[in-house]
Amino acid sequence: MNKTIQLIRFLSLIAILLVLPTGQASAALRGCRTDPIFRLSNGDVIAVTLEVGTPAHNISNIHYILHIPPGVTVLGVTYTGGPKQAMKETYVVYKDSVAKTYITGTVVTTVNTTRVPVIATTRLNGVFPKSAYGFNSDHLVVTLVRR
Repeated sequence: MNKTIQLIRFLSLIAILLVLPTGQASAALRGCRTDPIFRLSNGDVIAVTLEVGTPAHNISNIHYILHIPPGVTVLGVTYTGGPKQAMKETYVVYKDSVAKTYITGTVVTTVNTTRVPVIATTRLNGVFPKSAYGFNSDHLVVTLVRR
């Protein structure tokens, strides 16, 4: 019985080590410095944060799609890393969602075509974070509803 418990603990440890990224990958899997913050005319603020499992030089473009309700406009977009770093990023806004509902889409394109993990997290007014998980070239969609 004792050997069975030790074997289970050992196999659990191996499984955890295989799931955790290596030191080099964990350094790359962090929020992008140019994550956009969209200020809207109704006072709402949408922030999108990305974690991309590759160095910045391997990212060729990040495209954001924002769906907002009709009658709401984007007053401004701030990139947390400043305008120089935002050159790799583009966005488009559609006024086609229902009232109090915001949908963000994110597509990360990399120079290297190998599969790169991506996590896109969207926050509405600094709270209610929701995330979508996938890989480079996937369209990651997050829907948030203001209460």
